[in-house]
Amino acid sequence: MPNLLSRGLFNLFFGARRKPFASLPGPPPGLLGNLGDFLGAQPWDVCARYARTHGSVTVAWLGPSPALVLNDPAVIQEVLETRRLEFEKGNIGTQIRHSVTDDTPFIADQGEDWARKHARDPLAQPWTPAWQAAQVEPMRAAIEESVDALLREPTLDLALAVRKLTFDVFCVATVGEKLPASVYDDFILLAAAADARIQAKLPLRFVSPPKGFAAAKERFYGLFADKIRAARQASSPHRVDLMSWTLREMPDFDDQVHAHLLGGFFFGGVFSSSTTLTGAIHQLQKYPAVEERLARESAALMRVPLDFARLKGGSWGEAVAYEALRILPAVRVFMRRSPLEPTRLAGVTLPPGTTLMISNQHLHRDATHWVQPEVFDPERWLNGGAAQNPLGSGHFFPFGLGPRACVAGDFAMVYLRTALATLFARVRIQVDSTEPFEEGFFFGVVLPKGVTGRFVARQRASDTTPMGAPPPSAVETA
Repeated sequence: MPNLLSRGLFNLFFGARRKPFASLPGPPPGLLGNLGDFLGAQPWDVCARYARTHGSVTVAWLGPSPALVLNDPAVIQEVLETRRLEFEKGNIGTQIRHSVTDDTPFIADQGEDWARKHARDPLAQPWTPAWQAAQVEPMRAAIEESVDALLREPTLDLALAVRKLTFDVFCVATVGEKLPASVYDDFILLAAAADARIQAKLPLRFVSPPKGFAAAKERFYGLFADKIRAARQASSPHRVDLMSWTLREMPDFDDQVHAHLLGGFFFGGVFSSSTTLTGAIHQLQKYPAVEERLARESAALMRVPLDFARLKGGSWGEAVAYEALRILPAVRVFMRRSPLEPTRLAGVTLPPGTTLMISNQHLHRDATHWVQPEVFDPERWLNGGAAQNPLGSGHFFPFGLGPRACVAGDFAMVYLRTALATLFARVRIQVDSTEPFEEGFFFGVVLPKGVTGRFVARQRASDTTPMGAPPPSAVETA
């Protein structure tokens, strides 16, 4: 907390700016406002702490400028749904546009720009659910192949291994095959360039791209353009990857835009999906009975070829995926800014361009809403639990909420459930420590650190074991 002198100086210079926010609680600002709270701390932790100590709508000061930290489901819904056209996404478009291209709807401006880009996105078409359902078996086969390689490694950085596995599976879902390691290297270099801009403390004009950035970008998106041209010349009605499906359903789609969107698909999903899967693996180590139940269900699913209908029948796998998304969501802060003219929100008038921080960290663990919120307990999602807290609701929005929630959220669920079923039918993933892992930040997504371990082939004895009764109640904390 700022000392009395620092607080007094802030009030001397900026006291008049505080008066319109007198109705809102918040930490007392010092000479630099509340910027000190965010130095050396993760922003989602600060947002959650503000909710606990100050209230569901908190005013914080970023230097002399006010910002609202929103942990109130009704106000969040107002910003992201009912009044969404008023509130832009903040600086994210400027920060990552050089890496992801301007064709992606993720960084589009609200209104007409987003509507136009969203309408042509292959992930937002009437046929997209059919494509998603068709990916289960190809993804299962790709994961099995990756598992065979990972079983030979004596020790692994699990976060990095799962990230590469996820990238390879996304390649299969996108273009029907795994791509060379050099493509992954280019992808990571482009992501690192965007991350440097996201985390920059200096104006972006002073942030230089890494060496080889331009060539990596040309190679990465050029590869997808080459794949599209080749697919047009040798089209196959039986291929189920996203590129082939798009060419059949949208034959007049511009090839360059198509290539940009295929490449952007990786930025939108690889980091978040691999982080969620790593978090699930880490939590399952702490709850052996939960893991064993998942292994039994997964082994039963794998007795015959896995398809979407069978995957949907795995209720425990779905519950584990939901619980991982609740307790360790990959994206925990959604930034918005108010319009370029004063506007009312939460009972106060916001100056033009006011920063809004929307976090799910507190709401996903709100003790007034969830029973034992710090406990990893998939049981909460059974017997109507998922219907009570659907994806995109006030206390459960790992993919965001409203029309601009992650367009690939449904695919991410199919991937997570396929990966959990395939992995835990085949292997035990031994994690070296069940202590809470360190959380970093990369490309706007939580980055697990220090999660090491190895893959061990699972004995198939559980294949003949019925799915059985639920495990004992979980008692450990996340």
